[in-house]
Order: sequence, then C-alpha cells, then structure tokens
Amino acid sequence: MTLNTEWIQQQLQNIIQAPFTIVPWCAEMMAEGQTADSVMPDRSFIRDSKLYFPFRASVGELAAFMVEARHLTDRERQLVEALLGNMEQVWQNGTQLAMNPIYSEEERMNRFGQWLIQQAANLHNEEEAPDELQLHDSLSACMVPILLHGEGTQEGGIAFPQLHRLLVSYFGGELLLVPLDKQSWLIMAKKELLLGADDERDKDTETKDADFMESLEEVLTAFSLGLYELIANEWVGVFHLAVSKPFIPSRNLPKELNMLWETIHLGKIFRVTEHIHFSWELHLERLLNRIPKEQRILFLEQLMKSSVILKDSETVATLDIFFQLDCNVSETAKRLYVHRNTLIYRLDKIKQETGLDVRTFNDAVLVKLYLLLYKVTKRK
Repeated sequence: MTLNTEWIQQQLQNIIQAPFTIVPWCAEMMAEGQTADSVMPDRSFIRDSKLYFPFRASVGELAAFMVEARHLTDRERQLVEALLGNMEQVWQNGTQLAMNPIYSEEERMNRFGQWLIQQAANLHNEEEAPDELQLHDSLSACMVPILLHGEGTQEGGIAFPQLHRLLVSYFGGELLLVPLDKQSWLIMAKKELLLGADDERDKDTETKDADFMESLEEVLTAFSLGLYELIANEWVGVFHLAVSKPFIPSRNLPKELNMLWETIHLGKIFRVTEHIHFSWELHLERLLNRIPKEQRILFLEQLMKSSVILKDSETVATLDIFFQLDCNVSETAKRLYVHRNTLIYRLDKIKQETGLDVRTFNDAVLVKLYLLLYKVTKRK
C-alpha cells in the first residue's frame, strides 16, 4: 500500500497557503550515525532554511515534504507533524484496513453477486471470494442454496432491506441474500435453519440411508412451498424458485449457481404449470436438454411415424400424471377424476395409435423420453 502523496501535498498547500514539494530521502537528511535502514526522524527538521517533514511513501521508499520554513509558525509546524504522524499510522495498518473496508450489508452482497456472476461465466478461473467481503466463515458452513428469479419487469418491486427482513423472519436466522440482477436473487441459509440441528441421522454422514435422503427432500419441498407463498405476498409478477440440496459454498458455488439457473430453465420447459423447481427432480431432463437438436429430431421421427395423439393436450396431461404416479392405473384415475375404465380406454387408444403400451416398462420409458424430447425441441 502507498500513501496518496499528491493528495496530501495539495491539502497541506491549501491549509498553509504555501508551496510544498515532495523530495526523495537523501544522505544529507540523515542525522549523524544513521543509515538508510535506520528509522527516519519522528519530527520535522530545518536545513538551509528549508523545513522537512519526513514520511514513508511506500515500503522501502523514504521521502519528505519540503517547504520554506518562513511560511510556517511553530503551531502550524506542530499541526503538520501531527497530521503526517496520523497518516503514518494509517499507512502502517493500511493493509489490514484495506482488507476490511466498511460496506453496508446491501453493498457487500451486491459486490459478492457481481463477483459470483463473473466466476459462474468462467468456471476455469477458480478464485475464492474477495477477503474484503468477509465471507469466509459463512461460505465454509453447510448451506441450502435457493435461486429466486422473476419474469418480466418488476417496477417498484421489493427492495433488498424489505426482502432480507422478510426472509430472516421466515428462516428464523441470518442468511446471505445476494442480488444477481434486477430480477434474480441467490438465497443461502445454513442447513440447520431448514433441517434443524438435532437430527441424529445427519450426524453420521456414512450411515445415511435412502429414508433419510427422502426426508431431506420432503423437508426442503415443504419449506420451499411456504417460502414461495411468503414471497408471493410481496412480489410483483410471476417468479420461480430453484432449490438444491445442502452443500459448502466455498467449494463449488459458481458451479452450483449455474445448476440453479439451469434448473429454472428446465422447469419452465418441462413443468410449465409449476413455479418451484428442485434440482434433484430434473436429472433426466437435464441430460436430454444437452442432446443436439438434430439428434433429438431424428429420435422423434424414428420412434413413431404417427404421433398426433401425443400432441393432444389431454393425452399429454394423462400421461404426465400416469408417469408421475409410477404407471398406477387406479391412482391415476383417481387423480384425473375419471373412471378406471375410461383411463384404460385412453391408454389403449395410445397403443393403437403408436404401437406402444405404456403399461409395460420398456414402452413407458420410450414414451416418456418422447414427451420430454418433444417438449425441449418444441421450445427451442
């Protein structure tokens, strides 16, 4: 760190109303017995009618402010000594001060958001969050990431302080609210705020079983539903939430942010009626979305020559519920509020039209893939 010597020089000239010059330190300025490595004088001194105020411009660089001695009274000289002495103290602690500037919480999070977007755009450039943001402890904790993204222009929408207070009250503790752009916010809260700190199954990560992972997803789902309803009361317009499982942000936060963006993108394509999207529910959709368009079209054409029936909205809705309920005919009929025989008739019609019986595993997989590929191809 270096002193802003030109600014100090200008301030001294304004105060004293006399010209100050910056001169490098030389042997003539040293007292008898001193060397270049010696501590420079703490006080000013006069030599050849010139008054010198020594200072360190930077590490290893010594200099002095020089002015005609006749321009200063003894009181003014003491005043300049005190001023430069204070500057010297600031310089000595300058590195620490520069690393810890005083930002408001909103400005700190805005800076973090800008840094995070840059990192997400270039995952090969792995950097840690700037020390000046003082986020090391927070990013070292296990946290749940949630991306809030609005659609369209939100004129006069919710502001940072208002949204932050709203979220803190819901989560029941402090969190990170990171503005990404005018429509998007990254919310990160410690896992304990959502899942509790006393879950015995969470203490031994090596003995986690499928039941625990299912309960984790259930808790996150229920929590997200409540969060959506809360924000909906304040948000202007349509918005989406993307939720992922707990992780440690200091390791892969830019990569995680990209996955949350992709989760919202996929949710809007494949699940158009939903506004809360969970990363663990879109693995197949994520894979299919990355297939080149030419290959998707070729697969659709080869799978079935006549697919008119699969473009019918009622048929697609029936199949979506049927697959969602693990191809259970009775449960699907109940969900659709139709007689079981009516549903069987619809499935038989699909078989006659396409040659595929969705009540069998292999044909159900093919039809499921067809519907997903059709959705993503139609949207692009």
